[in-house]
Amino acid sequence: MADNNTYKVAGNIIGENKLYIKWASMSLHWGNPSGEDFQPWLENVKSIGYDGVTCFSDMGLESFFNKPSALSRALSNAGLALAAVDMQLHAADRELGPVMDLMNETGCRLLACIVHTPKERTPDLYKHYAETMNKIGERACARGICAHLHNNTDSILRNFTDWELLAPLIDWSKVSFMADTGHVTKDFAEKPHVERAVTYLDENWDKLHYLELKDYNAVTGLDTPLGEGLCDFAAIFAFMKARGYSGWITVEQNRDNGLSLGRSPDECARVSLNYARAGLGI
Repeated sequence: MADNNTYKVAGNIIGENKLYIKWASMSLHWGNPSGEDFQPWLENVKSIGYDGVTCFSDMGLESFFNKPSALSRALSNAGLALAAVDMQLHAADRELGPVMDLMNETGCRLLACIVHTPKERTPDLYKHYAETMNKIGERACARGICAHLHNNTDSILRNFTDWELLAPLIDWSKVSFMADTGHVTKDFAEKPHVERAVTYLDENWDKLHYLELKDYNAVTGLDTPLGEGLCDFAAIFAFMKARGYSGWITVEQNRDNGLSLGRSPDECARVSLNYARAGLGI
């Protein structure tokens, strides 16, 4: 592993095409553990081979809002880092301050903002959410945090068309670009499934800052271990190796069933991590 002066904490390699990656498991895959289940979950994630976790602000982290040092101790005791926090955009007025306090306490820099919007699209809707993200990004930058708009089903960013209309309105000096490969593969219907994620990455690599690797198929939806769905990870891995990527990658699966029903979250998390490492040769 290179030192922090060699690469950004998250994002593209500067000046050399090498992979420096830290792996995080998304709490959603485990049912968003909280309370007395939180510490055992952290230790379990560590035992499987992950370097960190990604959590929802309102499903697992909310109990730490008034005691951020307790979260830092829990992570330290497990030998893990907080890689990223997912926050519902509608809760930003209430949660953004406490969330950023938690992130600063734990050294976490990646904030993913998720929004669910009406199906009907209007120019004013794109403008509203772009302005909202720009304001959040400005506040986050002042705290050393990188705010991202998470592409998601039924969100303002659910397909290539949304992206083409929204991207010019985003202030990329304040907001960072991320991609969830599972949602791109599921939702970006203007292209065949196999082309969606790699096209999205290819067209926006100069802005890429953070990746969530997730798969999708018609049988298990987004509840699919990496490599068992329609996402063309072979192409994505080849692209990443050719261009270089550094920092955190969150491995995400919406729940714990997987393609073969009955597999545990542990097994699915291990399958996905091993698949990604093998595919990238690291």
